[in-house]
Amino acid sequence: MPVSAAQPTTTPSNHLDPLASDVMAAHKAVPRRDPAPCSRAMRLLPLMLLLLPCHTAPQAPGAAGDTQRYDPPGTRHAYPWHPTFPPAALVDAADRAPLVAWYRANVYTPRMTTRSGTVGRGAGTGPAGEIASVESQMAPALPIRARQLLRWTATEFVDARRAGTVTCEEYTRVLVDRMLSLRDAQQFMQTTYGLADQIVAAARDMDLRAAASAVGVEVLAPLFCLPVPVKGTLATMDFPSSAGHALLDHAYARRDAAFITLLRRANAVVMGKTNVPEFAASSVTMNPVNGRTMNLYDGALTSGGSSGGSGSAVAAHVAPIAITEDTGGSTRHPAFQNHVFGYDPTRNHYPNKGNPGLTYTNDQVGLNARSFADILLVDAALCGTGLEHVTANATARQRRPADIRVGLPLIPFVDLQLPGDAYNFWGVRNATTSTRLRAKYEAAKRALSGGGYTLVEEEWPAVESAYFGRTVNAALDTLFGNRRINNRDYDGVGAPHVHSFTGQIAEWARAYLGSHISLQDIWEHSPDGGDGHSPRGFYNLSTDTDESQARAAGHVQAEKLRVWNSYFDQHGVDVIMTPGQLCDAISYTGMADSSLPLRARQPDGSYREEGASVLQCNLVAYWAFKDIPVPKVRRDL
Repeated sequence: MPVSAAQPTTTPSNHLDPLASDVMAAHKAVPRRDPAPCSRAMRLLPLMLLLLPCHTAPQAPGAAGDTQRYDPPGTRHAYPWHPTFPPAALVDAADRAPLVAWYRANVYTPRMTTRSGTVGRGAGTGPAGEIASVESQMAPALPIRARQLLRWTATEFVDARRAGTVTCEEYTRVLVDRMLSLRDAQQFMQTTYGLADQIVAAARDMDLRAAASAVGVEVLAPLFCLPVPVKGTLATMDFPSSAGHALLDHAYARRDAAFITLLRRANAVVMGKTNVPEFAASSVTMNPVNGRTMNLYDGALTSGGSSGGSGSAVAAHVAPIAITEDTGGSTRHPAFQNHVFGYDPTRNHYPNKGNPGLTYTNDQVGLNARSFADILLVDAALCGTGLEHVTANATARQRRPADIRVGLPLIPFVDLQLPGDAYNFWGVRNATTSTRLRAKYEAAKRALSGGGYTLVEEEWPAVESAYFGRTVNAALDTLFGNRRINNRDYDGVGAPHVHSFTGQIAEWARAYLGSHISLQDIWEHSPDGGDGHSPRGFYNLSTDTDESQARAAGHVQAEKLRVWNSYFDQHGVDVIMTPGQLCDAISYTGMADSSLPLRARQPDGSYREEGASVLQCNLVAYWAFKDIPVPKVRRDL
């Protein structure tokens, strides 16, 4: 559950151990193809964790590697259509029934085994069963040493590399072998699998650097050749930078994204590019050239999006930590779907230049990891804030649990109760969290209370609304109040922020790829995969608002920041805890025809389960208050 809307942390449940015994992978026959210093502007995370915004100077064009490796104008490609993406005849059809039937027949889980037996399943909805839609093959048994390395956290690897008990090449080779053994999970771009040897070679070079250095392995500080998978939207010179789009599948960037430069300077090994929907424009990670990224807990469920490749890879022990990026849930939702931690920092904590982005207000590079300690490790390494982290940790330990006040507002994250005359651009419905999620939310409250923390079960202050003409909850007022800007209704949740999306795509393709691809080509080759996977719908948001509304977004941001802070001021809380979303984990069939089970509020005040879209399940949790800049997370800031 996120501890705040802007500082979300998805907490794993009882995590499956896919390495407790040998790994069985269900393989489907598919075509194979072969840091700059941080600024010193400080901010505090909940519980006194100190983090600094990282910034790096952009790499200048014309540097080494600035070679034209893209196609000339007018070039058209017949790219392979991956068999795990729905057939072309189904994707744009108005009747979703055949598409839902196709998903139902073509879900599968690369199975994992434990000492107690097999977990995971294939097609169908039972707790376990035979894989009906793919050919089962036994993967080679993992040696004990490989299992040990795959279980390591990033922190454990760094400690071992410094101690000399493992080399960069040995560790990276084990992770790359794991990546290749799960190739049918489509966690990475297909082009990355063909460059696996390049990843190992980079690690080997780091071993040679350490051997030749007068200071030995310390020359590799602070990340000591930690392999880190990178979200497929970030520009890289040594791996294709397609942002998930088929027409850019083999396009290399002229220069690295700023965050990639930061990683390299911290001596990380860039472990290829993880799968994404086209330009991150979906909550479901899939595209026709790289296929669907599988959820290794249950193949009927999506891996989330748009950083589902990173989230799935981390959950599968392909790597202990991976790079993500979030506009409206793209770091947090994959963490929720894959049972890992998601860290979505405030805007510009890490540099975003070189990531195409959907907005200039929401987009932020982030992290998925199996351990939050690893997030702190990598953050300190990238920002050079190791001492600050040590100091903050010591300060936090001095606080008694009773002194830490946890805010638990129900509206709008647990119970969404819109006024009848609210402006509802997205068509969300009054609803409450699913029965199972609510049970976990209440269990989390009991755990906090049992640990001695102070729970504050209060709502946002009531305000006199100029929009509604009466007293309403301040959060609902700022999100759904019916403003009129340029004689048009204005969406306070976030639609105007996406006004720049297609322009950002075009400029990124020009500046980083030198590509002549047109927006029309991008639109035509971004097929739907159901109601919940429609990149074109996100592209079209650029035309659903206008310039006046986009400019007004800055004023609304300031209002939302004031409202957000008012909860901390009035109730004296340190953090806010919310559920990850309203619905249970998202399934392919449910997202395809908007039949996800949502507990919708009825006119008599009761609740009834009704079919809902991905946006109706996720919008408020992941978009509301996402656009505010440095939010208040401690009452004494």
